[in-house]
This record gives sequence, structure tokens and C-alpha cells, in this order.
Amino acid sequence: MKTDRLPLVAGLVVLVLSLSHSGCSISSDSASSSSPSVPQFTLNNLDGKSVSMKDFGNKVVLIDFWATWCGPCREEIPDLNNLYSEYKSKGFEVIGISMDTEGTDVVKDFVREFRVDYSIVMGDETVAQEFGGILGLPTKFIVDRNGKIVKRLIGLRPPEEIEQAIKELI
Repeated sequence: MKTDRLPLVAGLVVLVLSLSHSGCSISSDSASSSSPSVPQFTLNNLDGKSVSMKDFGNKVVLIDFWATWCGPCREEIPDLNNLYSEYKSKGFEVIGISMDTEGTDVVKDFVREFRVDYSIVMGDETVAQEFGGILGLPTKFIVDRNGKIVKRLIGLRPPEEIEQAIKELI
């Protein structure tokens, strides 16, 4: 191996080891009896109004960290819209936490163009850290009716996988 690649390899080894010790996984994480409670965040929606996690009490909630520039995020929006439409009458909500840094106008235009039907709020590094850090977009958290995070899904996931997790909680 060339010595100019050693820093890259060392960095990858550190990343893999830190992921394995932090409980983070590239695949889905199932809940255990000690599932963490969802952070009680308050963020502004695209109209500047405060939206809190407590506003969605006693519902199954999918929290999606995403950004307008993220290809996989764009690809899954129709699936999230469909899931929201299908299950909202059964106590299901979707909260999209935009990690865009260009401001709400960019996100508003995107939401209009892609016809996003669910709640969108503007996120930041503080809320990302409250969720244990976001290693990639999209990252989704599925929260049960008791406010416990039961599943974390990193990356683009098949809609059937997300739907199955929701159906188990509704």
C-alpha cells in the first residue's frame, strides 16, 4: 500500500470503529426495551412558526433529516408523501427536518415543486446532535406512540421497509 493512502485508511478505520461503538448502524436499528426517548425539539416551520415534538404526542412519527441538494432525499419524497397520505388518519405523522443552510426560501421552493404534503421544519447541528449525530442524509427515525425511538434508518430505504415499521406501531 502506498504511504499516501495511509491517512485515508486510518480515517476509515476510526470511522468504522466509532460507528460500531456508538450503536450507529448503516442498516436499520430495531428498538429494545431501553429505546431512547425522542428529543423534545422545537424548530421553526417554513412560515416561521414554532413546531415542537410534543405537538405530535400519542402519534407514530417518522422524523426525516434531509436536504434539498440530497439526491436520495429527493427520490424518497414521493414514498413519504404516499405513506403519510395512507396512514395519517390512523395517527401517523411525518416531520421533515431540513438541514439546508441557504434559508427557508430555497426549501419553500423545493416543497412547492415536489409537492411535499407533510410538516417541514428547519434543522441545525444542535437538533442533529440531540439525535446522536446525523452521519448521512437521509436519516429517518421512527417514533412510537410513547415517544420512544424504535428504529433508525440511514440512507434511501425501500418504501416497503418503512411501511412495515409503521404498520407494526399503528
